[in-house]
Amino acid sequence: MMPPDRLRSLLARMEDALADTRRNLALAERALSNRAEGETIRLRPKSRHYHRRMSRWTGADEAEYRRVLNRLMAVAGPDLDRLRRKIDRQEAAILTLRRKYRVNAERPQSFDW
Repeated sequence: MMPPDRLRSLLARMEDALADTRRNLALAERALSNRAEGETIRLRPKSRHYHRRMSRWTGADEAEYRRVLNRLMAVAGPDLDRLRRKIDRQEAAILTLRRKYRVNAERPQSFDW
């Protein structure tokens, strides 16, 4: 049997590690999205300026963005999948530990980064 203080500190460390991994995944996904958007803008420059409230992003721009993002995801996909699997393992370990020691306390809120 694990002492309650050690169990609390262990769970806190595990939740912190999970939050860090989720944050890293969100940062990587956001970086890929930003890079795809930047490449799309460079590939499809605009010659006209419309009213400032009108979007200059066309359907063709969106299609090009999707193509660029898919190309980037093909390269970075395995690393992102590795992070997702790590998140799944961390969540499973936390739930197993909580179930084993019957911890009913509320889990910390996870934030979408």
